[in-house]
Amino acid sequence: MAFLGNIIWFVFGGWLLGSLYLLGAIILFPLLPFLMPMVSYAFWPFGRRPVSKKAVAAYKAENNMPADEDRFAKSSTVIKFLGTTVWVLTFGWILALAHLFSGIANLAVCILLVTIPVALPNALANFKLIPVAFAPFGVRLIPTSLADDIDKSMAKSKL
Repeated sequence: MAFLGNIIWFVFGGWLLGSLYLLGAIILFPLLPFLMPMVSYAFWPFGRRPVSKKAVAAYKAENNMPADEDRFAKSSTVIKFLGTTVWVLTFGWILALAHLFSGIANLAVCILLVTIPVALPNALANFKLIPVAFAPFGVRLIPTSLADDIDKSMAKSKL
């Protein structure tokens, strides 16, 4: 199902949004290695979901999984902050607006042409990509089933 969703997404405008992400990553080439997962996610968003790195680390700690090695924790925080600031000031807000307008257009198509199975998932995917457009460095892209498990685990820990 994710494959079909990705094909429909790509044909109906995902190529344009992904190209905008790629353009931003190329122009800000020092950030290119960090932005490439987001570029691929903008081209093919179904089947994966962005989850904050803190939530992933908490899930790993709770399930006795080995934590990711982060030898440069302080420097990576500074670099993440600077990269996010530069990204938001240059491309992040443009991409967030592109996702917003594309999501609204998909909703309009969904209502006007009664293409709910095609347009509604695309609209929801666009709205899901807005926070990623603003802060691409604080998230990890993981399979949807694992993201659901992490959400359940975080909900249990809050109780």
